[in-house]
Amino acid sequence: MENKKLWLGMSVGVVALGATLVGCSSDKKEEASTAPNTSSKPAAATPAKRGDVSVTIYDRGGVPASEGTYEENRWTKFINQNGPANVKQVPILRSDSTKKLNVLFASGSAPDIINEYNTPFRGSLYDQKQLMPIDNILQYMPEYQKLLTQYPQLKKAGTKPDGKLYEIGKVKEAVAAHVLYIRTDWLKKLNLSMPTTTEELYTVAKAFVEQDPDGNGKKDTYGMNMSTYSEQAINEIFGESSSATLLAWDIKDGKVVRAWDKEQASLTFKKSLYDAGIVDKDYINDKDGNKAKQDFLNGKMGIFVKFSQDLDLATFKKNNPTGEVAPLGYPKSPMGTFTGAFDNPVQMTTVVNAKAKDPEAVGRYLDFMMKPENARKMIFGDEGTHWKKAANGCPQVIDPDKSKNEVAYALDYAMFFSSGVDKCNYVLSGLSNPDLLPEQKAYLQLFQAAQKIYFDPAREYPGITLGDHMPVFPADLNVINTTILKEKNDFFVKAILSGAKYSPEQAINDSKAAWDKAGGKQLEDFMNKWYSENKDTAFLAKDAKEIVKQQMEFVK
Repeated sequence: MENKKLWLGMSVGVVALGATLVGCSSDKKEEASTAPNTSSKPAAATPAKRGDVSVTIYDRGGVPASEGTYEENRWTKFINQNGPANVKQVPILRSDSTKKLNVLFASGSAPDIINEYNTPFRGSLYDQKQLMPIDNILQYMPEYQKLLTQYPQLKKAGTKPDGKLYEIGKVKEAVAAHVLYIRTDWLKKLNLSMPTTTEELYTVAKAFVEQDPDGNGKKDTYGMNMSTYSEQAINEIFGESSSATLLAWDIKDGKVVRAWDKEQASLTFKKSLYDAGIVDKDYINDKDGNKAKQDFLNGKMGIFVKFSQDLDLATFKKNNPTGEVAPLGYPKSPMGTFTGAFDNPVQMTTVVNAKAKDPEAVGRYLDFMMKPENARKMIFGDEGTHWKKAANGCPQVIDPDKSKNEVAYALDYAMFFSSGVDKCNYVLSGLSNPDLLPEQKAYLQLFQAAQKIYFDPAREYPGITLGDHMPVFPADLNVINTTILKEKNDFFVKAILSGAKYSPEQAINDSKAAWDKAGGKQLEDFMNKWYSENKDTAFLAKDAKEIVKQQMEFVK
């Protein structure tokens, strides 16, 4: 998830853009010749040679004309004037990045450094032997070496099946991706308790529909929502993480298997919500989830299944002055008690072209950009001009409009910079800021409560690992995967919408038949081969939970 974290929608002044202050490293220079020095004066250090490096930068259309272009602006000038290499920035349209990069690689003109969030694409470059392992480049990257020591999970995530390190990543704040928020004032009004099981969740949600919780004498409220990402959250309640682009996998007896039982349980629950009128009957057309959001903010929904933790609490309180909201942890289902997906705390971002002519210059440039004082400029701008220290010691924007115009577009120049090792980059750092407005503090307290619930270590993670760290199918198997996903999703939607005509059991049976016909066994064989060969070295759910545990301790 590319999250700049501007306080997750709040305007509190202290910027949490995903920067981090990794421990400073001295900018050591290459030593002079080791031949004996016969001079009476000490030998002068010989500066490292200044190489040439080309690097991709996402073109998001965000550079104002007054600032220049992505190739040349105040920040690229700073990089070239102060860095160890002559750097050529190669803008790649964000909306079409992988297509453009494929063309560049096919023509032999791809840049030396590829900054790309798309995990399958980076995997395809590895499969095509287009990448250079960076093990030998690390000697020029002391900043990253320190990070690998502090967070060995980064090395796990960046190592490919041949045992070599290919990908550079960053550590950033883990934030719950799917959160349930519940109207606790409605619970009190209807004399209901916070639901702790899926059966109780159904009962409470149904009461929110049928017992007039808003007191207007009309049956015009929804129990909860099931649109877009919200449906994925319901899947996670039952321990499976399937989506429009991901099949649900499970580990049983040391083997990777399809999570058919969990998929049937979640599908059955979703159908029960739909049949009882608990969710919007037109949920399938709420593609971006905006209608569900408006229903909740306008006081017409009791349980809001939210994508990401941010909640427009100010608007909610304006529309519902006496309304009260609290985070609701995923209730216990017949499959167990789970957390939801969360924003990937170990995100791989960067690879090196196998044809890079000057690996040393590549390493030195990356190290320069990872230095806290340099990355800080890309993220916050210049101290005294764009930001000052707030009362809690963290950067505070001086003029939001000036920072938006002169700094915001520069973040991707340091997209591989870790933000998760400095408290100032955590959302909850704002709680130590005495300048917070009451509504801002209320939001942060709600955020903190959700973090504690969703990152309870007793909760299981619903899947083998986070989506970004799932193994990438080769092209031929991905065709099979795409075919199976489309047919399965069609069957599942049909089961939800068709009443008694088409049951969840029949949808599962038809999905299994489609799986067999399309060659699903090949996917299962691939997954098992990957798991058997990499289970001790791959970045799995337990590694993600360990990072979260570290971060929760860190921000106490």
